[in-house]
Amino acid sequence: MNTRYTKVALYAFKHLIKLTEQINELVEKKALSSISDVSPAIRQYEKITEFTYQKKVILSLYVNVNSALKKLSGKELEYLDYKYFRTSKSVKSYSINPASRNYFRVQIRLLKKVSQILERGGYTDERFKKECLQIEFFREMLKRVTEKEKAVTKRQIKSFSGENKIVKLYKTAISA
Repeated sequence: MNTRYTKVALYAFKHLIKLTEQINELVEKKALSSISDVSPAIRQYEKITEFTYQKKVILSLYVNVNSALKKLSGKELEYLDYKYFRTSKSVKSYSINPASRNYFRVQIRLLKKVSQILERGGYTDERFKKECLQIEFFREMLKRVTEKEKAVTKRQIKSFSGENKIVKLYKTAISA
């Protein structure tokens, strides 16, 4: 599975149950308000069916991500928790060092590992696009993840070009 989609799934994970509860409330309100709703019954039915389908998609994603997370070690879960879930209120409660170079390598490796586990479980790019990206919540999450990645890439390019200038100055100073 595309790592960008995996990031969306991980960032969304802690919100999925709450999202399904909100859909339950929407369906209940829609059903109760149908008495005074003058739109055709078929339109009301379609809306409720759409909400129910969205709930099914969200619960399916939750089950798949939860299953993938159960296959990881405690330390791997701590890395993911720090980056995606932040269940602990204090950064000091984590035993990892997010400032170390190894932290970023582990995060990249873990993201690929979770992607592979999800893919083996049947959660492919096509399925994510077909199911999840039909829901506004996931489209917005994908947009945010994409923007964040672009910002990081810009910073890396800026940093890299700055290093090149330093190297050129250093080489010029040495040859002079």
